[in-house]
Amino acid sequence: MKDLFVIKFGGSSITKKEQNKFEMRTDLLNKVAKELSLALKKNKKLKVILVCGVGPFGHSNVKEYDINNGVTTPRHLEGVKKTNKDCDFVAKETASALTKHGIKSKHIPGYVVCVQKNKKVESFDVKAYKDALKKGLVPITTGVMVKDKELNWSVMSGDQAIAQLAHSLKPEMVLMGTDVDGIFTADPKEDPTAVLIEEITKDNLEEVLKKAGQSKAVDVTGGMKGKLEKLAQQLGGVPAEIFNLFTAGNLAGALEGKEIKCTKVRL
Repeated sequence: MKDLFVIKFGGSSITKKEQNKFEMRTDLLNKVAKELSLALKKNKKLKVILVCGVGPFGHSNVKEYDINNGVTTPRHLEGVKKTNKDCDFVAKETASALTKHGIKSKHIPGYVVCVQKNKKVESFDVKAYKDALKKGLVPITTGVMVKDKELNWSVMSGDQAIAQLAHSLKPEMVLMGTDVDGIFTADPKEDPTAVLIEEITKDNLEEVLKKAGQSKAVDVTGGMKGKLEKLAQQLGGVPAEIFNLFTAGNLAGALEGKEIKCTKVRL
């Protein structure tokens, strides 16, 4: 879809994921909402779908209630309800930040549009996104628990949603905002010798996957390695950029097609 960007606000950025705290980073949300608002005003043709990572609001609940491998007991069902309520909270907080900066949005919960079978997406209805975009709204979706034909309920990650949207809507680009400058040869927070991998292609993907570490925070979707594998499988030729959402101007620059410090994914 021409002029469409699918943007990921990573859970490591907009929530206190590393500390496993059920808290939003409202200052960052407001900052990036302002950047997004300015970009939308600057380019009237620009269309955006926002996918939010949920950090502990999803991952910690899934682990606490043991609902990553099937939902069969009353406690499991209690966990599904709490997880979805908390994930909806992330969407509402994001929508609130957008509203402050004049952006009208529509929350489209994953459990309304997605059905899985044994943790794999079986159907994902994009009509609600198309309808919202036609009305000039920014659709917001988060990682969440969705109905599963074998497990009753299972996790649909934000990255799975991105993959489905990329496949069905063919956006200009997928932008993935995180808490580091991109993909590194090692964890840049732990290893000062870590080097930014500026581009990932089919030629170096296997090598990068070997180096990509697991998230140290509770992450039931496989950390950065899992995210890269999903991207590799399902971007379907749509280019992506992984960048630091905390760096002022990065989001606006990426939307304007400017060169920013990031990892470009061209698979």
